[in-house]
Amino acid sequence: MRIALFALAFLLIRPAFLFADCSKEEICAMLSTMDHFSILDKCPKAGPLLAECKKVDEAELPELDEPKFVDNNDGTVTDTANNLLWIKKGILQKFSLKEAKEYAMTAQVAGKSGWRLPTLPELKSLAYNSRVVNASGKKAWINPVFDDDDGHYYWSTTTCKELAVIEDRYQKKICQQGDTAAWLVHFNINAVFWHHTTTKNYHAWLVHDLK
Repeated sequence: MRIALFALAFLLIRPAFLFADCSKEEICAMLSTMDHFSILDKCPKAGPLLAECKKVDEAELPELDEPKFVDNNDGTVTDTANNLLWIKKGILQKFSLKEAKEYAMTAQVAGKSGWRLPTLPELKSLAYNSRVVNASGKKAWINPVFDDDDGHYYWSTTTCKELAVIEDRYQKKICQQGDTAAWLVHFNINAVFWHHTTTKNYHAWLVHDLK
């Protein structure tokens, strides 16, 4: 009887012994796919480390030079200050981040190839300081030279691993999803959001480097 009770007790406490020593790196990685209760079930001593995982690098978002936009009247706009060529109108097809990147790589606009998706600082440089009528004839927080229709979400290539915290005109946004999420800009309300890169619900604004 004692042997049976000992064996039962061992089986009940065995998982705690197995999973009590999860490392901080393992626990922080779990946060991208598991909730706190599931992590604690697997790693009973994870409580203090979960709090540590919430501490994020608050590196500031780099800013581009003040853009100087020139409409090329061929569906593109040049930013002469930052040596960038933009398409004038966003691509309103819905993409995952990977699909948006692939679309950019094969796009032909104004006789040019070699397009790409912008970084978050590049994409934010299209934003305007007030909500005005843009080239579509509708209002959005985007420089009037561009055509954003009613205003939409656009992917940037900046992931949450590269930038974990950003503060827009509304509030501080924190993302702890690493490479599984990236930042987007919504020009209708001039806000920045993050979402998982596999979500096929957002649009693309293409940019080209100028030499």
